[in-house]
Amino acid sequence: MVAKDKNRKAPATPATKPKFPYTTKPGSLRKLLKLIPQRPKPTKVDMNLLRSWGFNDSNDYSVLRVLKAVGLLNEGNQPSELYSHFMKISEGARFLGPEIKRVYAPMFQASHTPYNETNEKLRNLFNIHSGGGESVIDLQIHTFKALCEHASFGEGDALASPEAPAMSSQLAPGQQHSDGVGPSPTIHINLHIHLPENKTRREYEDMIEDIGRHIFGRYKGSVSDA
Repeated sequence: MVAKDKNRKAPATPATKPKFPYTTKPGSLRKLLKLIPQRPKPTKVDMNLLRSWGFNDSNDYSVLRVLKAVGLLNEGNQPSELYSHFMKISEGARFLGPEIKRVYAPMFQASHTPYNETNEKLRNLFNIHSGGGESVIDLQIHTFKALCEHASFGEGDALASPEAPAMSSQLAPGQQHSDGVGPSPTIHINLHIHLPENKTRREYEDMIEDIGRHIFGRYKGSVSDA
């Protein structure tokens, strides 16, 4: 019988591969996302372009794999349609939000607002749903936070519910839409009328009737006045 070597160490379990994109320069990712709406749309985002925008560290190039993961660039490093939407300073963040939800779906299934969670909570989530060593987990967390800082989330996002129909303003209050979405909002109008002094009661009544006729389409003796 062959004796077992009690001193032999068990082989180390290799770390699983990270499941989420990350850059080794999260600060550069923040800077680039801030610059995109301020610069012309390039034909391709490569190292030469990054240098012209002030990114001189060779590690800055790792931000591009993150941009590809969230759909801002295609596989050829060319700006996508989402990139064009993201360039809109006033609303670009709303377009990026749904893509972040897609890439980091497990995070948004575990928390309504994972981008607001503490570092400890995020570390726990990334340890459960991703892989890599401790330093790689940290980079994934910082990459996620950098992306979220330049995105907005919620039902009002531009791409959050692209199939949702527009609400019609022609339905009567309480009437349901044909798709069963629900009642249209009721609109209340408050008028403040300043009447001139020294008028007779009949003159005041005529003024009120004119207001009803021209603004509300009501006429004296009509059904709506009943």
